[in-house]
Amino acid sequence: MLKRFALAPVAALLLSTLANAQATQPASESQPGESTPPRLTIEQCVAMALDKNFDLRIQRIDTESAVNTLEIARAEYDPSFSANANRSYSRSDLYGAGNASGTHETDASVSVSQKIITGATLQLGYAASRRDYSGPSSSTPVFDPAWGSGLTLRVTQPLLKNFGSTVNKATIERARLSIDRSNYDLKSTVLSTIRSVEDAYYNLDFVRARLEVRKFSLEVAQKLLEENKMRRQVGTATNLDVLQAEVGVATAQRDIIVAQKAVNDAEDALLSLINPFQFEAAIGPLAVSKIDDVSVSFARSYKLARDNSPSLASTRLAIKQSEIDLAVAKRNRLPQLDLVGAAGYDATRGTFGRAFNQTLSQDDHDWSVGATLTYPWGRRRERANLANAKASLDSLQVGYEQLDQNVLVQVRTAVRSVQTSDEGVRITTLATKLSEQQYELEKARYDQGLSTFRRVQEAKEDYDTARLAEIDARVNLRLALAELARLETTSLNRYNVQLGE
Repeated sequence: MLKRFALAPVAALLLSTLANAQATQPASESQPGESTPPRLTIEQCVAMALDKNFDLRIQRIDTESAVNTLEIARAEYDPSFSANANRSYSRSDLYGAGNASGTHETDASVSVSQKIITGATLQLGYAASRRDYSGPSSSTPVFDPAWGSGLTLRVTQPLLKNFGSTVNKATIERARLSIDRSNYDLKSTVLSTIRSVEDAYYNLDFVRARLEVRKFSLEVAQKLLEENKMRRQVGTATNLDVLQAEVGVATAQRDIIVAQKAVNDAEDALLSLINPFQFEAAIGPLAVSKIDDVSVSFARSYKLARDNSPSLASTRLAIKQSEIDLAVAKRNRLPQLDLVGAAGYDATRGTFGRAFNQTLSQDDHDWSVGATLTYPWGRRRERANLANAKASLDSLQVGYEQLDQNVLVQVRTAVRSVQTSDEGVRITTLATKLSEQQYELEKARYDQGLSTFRRVQEAKEDYDTARLAEIDARVNLRLALAELARLETTSLNRYNVQLGE
């Protein structure tokens, strides 16, 4: 069955809210008096992305196509009806003796045929005919016109090639497996979409935080510039100190411009996932919760990834499809031997009614049985098909082993990234505190005339760098956890995404 995922019921409302929240300025540059867009959570973004994402829309279409392919395969076993009508005339003059005779014949028939799982084809048909004769009286048959009525059952059963349910159910079984594979591909696309949203969301939070650091840095630089100008007036600072402070302000302003561009780009990246083509919509404050405790286990994560990986599951189904192909190729390397049997009743009378009523009488009946053998010389095609089927199965099995190893390596890398990022957060947090203390001490020394402004600026730059490093470490930790959740497929539970039958 086609799998669908259940989105949060508020998805449509969220889309409407975001689309209507138009703003001519970026969210970080809201003008006084303008209403601030509502807070946007990661859960809301995921819900909107799963409703709007282009890749998911394409994958849903592919999944529906797989369902249609199964219907096509099943249709091979649907009954088939046919009808035929024919009018003909023939004339014969035996030995040119002037005794020519002619026959007008009208035939009509209907039949129904049905293929069964053994490969046999059953056909039941009924035919009616009328023959009108003209010529010497001596050549006229008993009935003129002669009405014919016949009922025939014909059976064609392969005995070697194309025999058995394995061969004849192969197309249906492959189509069923294709639906399951398409569902796993859909699951993989959902996980990738969630991961992309997390990347865009946390990156936006990062660049916004970096912009705030740059704004704070500009405020400090402007304050230092004002202080240096006042110091120069009283003779405790030089023109060089004021010039250095002005350079610091200009540098901070340049950093803000670059940071603002990064914010705008990050907002577009998130909007392209959650609300395509609505790039004028304003994104409100983000709701990024604090990570209190990080506990990961490679054994647990690897088991989850291996048990739930859609790629591994899809490849296992592909191996089953290839095994079906191999079984078909083995059967079909045999010669073609078809058993054909037919039996029927027929009657010829002077009127159609009498002929029809006498059709099933046992006075006129026939039967036949025969066999047809077809043996390709050398059987090169059959041998090549079998070799290709074996090679395809071997290739998929090796590919599965490779994919299994890739999952192992990816989980190891993801777990290591989480552990490293967690340690990085701890270290950068401490470095930020120390840098702040160092800046405050250096500023105090400068205020007392015990240090130079250049050293104050260097201490401030070190503090800014430490703050940015801490922000970067926290974002890296979130992204590492998101990648591990994608591999484990636990992000589906995290965002309450249901993949139902």
